Amino acid sequence: MKPSSFEQFPWWMVVVCNGVGLAIYAIGLYLMARVGLVWGLLYAAYCVWMEWRLLSGSCRSCYYFGKRCGFGKGRVCSWLFRKRPERGAGAKPISWRDVVPDFLVSLIPLGVGITALIRSFSWPVLLLIITLVVLGSVGTGFVRGQLACKYCKQRELGCPAEQLFSKTKHA
Repeated sequence: MKPSSFEQFPWWMVVVCNGVGLAIYAIGLYLMARVGLVWGLLYAAYCVWMEWRLLSGSCRSCYYFGKRCGFGKGRVCSWLFRKRPERGAGAKPISWRDVVPDFLVSLIPLGVGITALIRSFSWPVLLLIITLVVLGSVGTGFVRGQLACKYCKQRELGCPAEQLFSKTKHA
């Protein structure tokens, strides 16, 4: 019988969850760097900023601070930051505006890739765009819906992201 949540996530889940995100970053970096080195570096800096934003904001007040969450970031966060009080059911909710930067990690390189295809068709670019779309939608949905969020203790305690994306709205 599977637990409703993990105290520490199994390593294989951490690898799978991070693999999807890193693949999205890598494809995005490749597509952006095709436009120019500066654009590739700006995209890489954006990805680093996104990770820093997550660690310095959400991860500091998560149940998994200092522990291995589905993405392994709770432990990493504890190396860089001090813990904040844990979020509970009364935590400030997040809005769609708060998650737009997360979607831009995939959408910006997708737009750049489609523009590149229109200018000069390339099978490798087309395959990378398709892979980016699949990873950004189905891959991320699987990681969050079937692995990380499904067994997350913070979700049970009150996760603002879960409350935003949940099909059943919380009172």
